[in-house]
Amino acid sequence: MKDFLSHYYRRGKPPFRSMSYLPDDEAEHVGLALFKENLKAFRRFGKFPTYWPRRRRTEQWVRSEFVKKGGMPVEPYPQCMVLGTSSYIASLGDDGGYVELRIPLSDFDPKEVSFTYSDCMVSMWLFEEQQNKKYFNPRIHGKVFTLPEILEVVKTHGIPESEWQTDPTKSFDFFVEAQVWSFRPLKKYIEKHNQASDAIGADATPQHQRWRSA
Repeated sequence: MKDFLSHYYRRGKPPFRSMSYLPDDEAEHVGLALFKENLKAFRRFGKFPTYWPRRRRTEQWVRSEFVKKGGMPVEPYPQCMVLGTSSYIASLGDDGGYVELRIPLSDFDPKEVSFTYSDCMVSMWLFEEQQNKKYFNPRIHGKVFTLPEILEVVKTHGIPESEWQTDPTKSFDFFVEAQVWSFRPLKKYIEKHNQASDAIGADATPQHQRWRSA
């Protein structure tokens, strides 16, 4: 059983930033810039007018479902991590641009972390539009899980690794996503990055203060 969460972020950039804090027009500007930077990793931003409303709606859905289960999110938007590691996400940084940061699961308050089986947007899409397909699983897709629940789920279904490449019934099971709804367990890692950036004279300030990283 994996006992840590991993966060993947661009080398030279601060960890734990979310575009969701930006106004829509600024988010589009940032998204298109990222798309040009790495087409493979950020291809979703290439269709921003359809991607962004779906992302907004998905984050609201995850937060609402988590609250119904007793979750106590502090922030309006989550910082996304994965349970264990993700070879899928790591492969998107084949230009050497991704850093993997691991944090022990014990550092997190269970009432501040929700989970979906695969990316939350993918999970919602499977539930809403793909229920007649063989890769839809009603036991795990279109659902938001608490920490105790997801630990039971992975006992049965495992943590996705590379099965999405070879098993047609798991074509969209890329990883188990964790949505972290508080900066409390993340701050020391953000501060460590900022201190390192200061030491080499790099600017660690987010592009916009609302593109929040602490």
